[in-house]
Amino acid sequence: MSAYDAIVFDYDGTLFDTRAAIAHCLQRAFAQYRRPIPGHECVQAAIKTGLPLPDTLIALDGRLRADRRALGNLVGTYREIYLDEGTPLLQPFTGVLDTLQQLQAGGAKCVVVSNKGVAAIRRSLELSGVGCFIDLIFGDAPGLPKKPDPAILIEHVLPRYEQLQKERTLIVGDTEIDILFAKRSGASSCWASYGYGESARCRRLDPDHEISSIAALSALLHSGRSRTLKLL
Repeated sequence: MSAYDAIVFDYDGTLFDTRAAIAHCLQRAFAQYRRPIPGHECVQAAIKTGLPLPDTLIALDGRLRADRRALGNLVGTYREIYLDEGTPLLQPFTGVLDTLQQLQAGGAKCVVVSNKGVAAIRRSLELSGVGCFIDLIFGDAPGLPKKPDPAILIEHVLPRYEQLQKERTLIVGDTEIDILFAKRSGASSCWASYGYGESARCRRLDPDHEISSIAALSALLHSGRSRTLKLL
């Protein structure tokens, strides 16, 4: 029997390759407000952190920290551009669809917890045909805690399922934030080394598991069927 009843996935860099979409939409949003457009290396470094969008924007333009109105406008504009122009640039990583099918067939519940806007996540999952294998989606929304705050798992994910325990939950993600999220939540961690995170810094956090492709997750978990959980 599998040690895990639920698999909690990060989105960016774990299920989908979003680098091209993020870079394009960041540059478009900065240009629209006539702010200095961040260079490619700065954008890629910001993507690797896995921070929520407002923090990413501040990292790219420190003046936004003291101008909350400008920051809010930029966040809203970025998300509008992303839904319109970013979605066509998104690609699920090779093996995502097959892996999620196998996990669902084995009885595991698949959940997405991301610091990304939930509308963008839902649209890409639906358009790619992946959405039918995801039970719950939590993104950056008002009132919801953000990773690595364990409250998103303890107070929002676990209560949705009958008898689901954090000890039988695996968190899969590609950045330090995902590993810290798992450790602070008391769940097991699986580092997706194929994603965006800095290898040395992620390994220093000593994740419980490491996979070099999403397809490797099935082999990691393949030891029988998980228990069936009821969504409350």
